[in-house]
Parts: sequence; C-alpha cells; structure tokens
Amino acid sequence: MAGTQDFNPYDIAISHGQVLWVIDTMNIVTWLSRASLDSVIKKFRLKKVPDFARIGQSGRAGSDFLYGFNELMDCVLAMKLVSDGLAFRHVVSIMTHDHEALRQCYRRAFFEAQSGEGALLEVIAADGRKVSISGLYIDFMVNITKSGMLLTTGPMLIGPWRALERYMGSYMNFHPTGVVRLSQLATEAARLALKAPTVKRGRKS
Repeated sequence: MAGTQDFNPYDIAISHGQVLWVIDTMNIVTWLSRASLDSVIKKFRLKKVPDFARIGQSGRAGSDFLYGFNELMDCVLAMKLVSDGLAFRHVVSIMTHDHEALRQCYRRAFFEAQSGEGALLEVIAADGRKVSISGLYIDFMVNITKSGMLLTTGPMLIGPWRALERYMGSYMNFHPTGVVRLSQLATEAARLALKAPTVKRGRKS
C-alpha cells in the first residue's frame, strides 16, 4: 500500500460507519464501545462537528453523509479532546470557534513533512539520554474559568520546540490544555481511511 505521502488526503470519501472504524482502530477512546462511540459522534454532528450543511450536504441519518478528510479529522480531533478530559460542551466550543482555521491546520499538519515545519527536534539530557520530537501540534490556547466558561483564541499550529515548552513549562494558577499532536493524528487517520472496510448498514445512524 502506498504511504500517505503518495496520495491526496482530499480524495478520502468514507461513510459514517467507516469513520467509527477508523477512530476505534486508532484506540483514541478505548473505554467506549462501538455503540457508545457512535452515539457520541452523532451528538457532535448535531452540534455541527462536523458541519455538513457548511459543505452542502444535508440529511438526518449518518448514512446520508459522506466524510471527506476534513470531516474525518473533525471527528478524530473531537474524540481526542474528549479522551484528554475536556467536557463535551467545551470540545464543541473549541471545534466550532473557527472552522476555516481548523481546516488549514489539518492540511498543514498532514503535509508538514514536505514543508519542514515539524522538523525533528532532539533533546539530550545531562546523562546522555535522548528524546526526539517531530511534527506539528495544534494548540487551542484554552483557558477554563472557575464558572466553567471556556475561553480560546482559536487553533494555532506550533512546532516541536514550542510544543515542548507548552507541555513542560512551569505554570502558576494556569495549566494549558487542548494541545494535540495533529500531524500524527492526521497521517494515521488518513492511512486507516484508505483501507477502511465496507461497513454493513444496520439501523440508520
């Protein structure tokens, strides 16, 4: 099978059931059964994550929609944020803040190897141990107030060094959340979408 660098991710067109298979295979939310995952994805869809009306698709059941790369990534990223502990309503706020900016992030993250934006960073400890970090990360610059309100300036892509600073920085009265390694998610989701098996349609979802 060709690698993800050998195909256009925007050729992806998969069904709702295949999206469930991709997310399940990625082990993003391992505690959810397929039926529970289906339910959560449907709830997100009702909140316009993804926003099918925006791209000219309409329908009421999952079988009525065709998921392209952007729509697949909406689902994958939303479930990753859920797995990181963010509340459903907060994930919706993050994912609907700026649709176009998100799509630009998906594209740049997928093609980061070609652009060099996520070039390998090697960190060497004093005792000689090494760790390598690469790819682009998405940072929503999230802050949740004491009243439960979520504040965000919108999605921003950051490279390995800035991601390391965000993860490992010393914070007082503020702890960053909503930072995800987007390049890895995008390439893995696209790779799996290429080989997603046909899912027999049961009751409409």
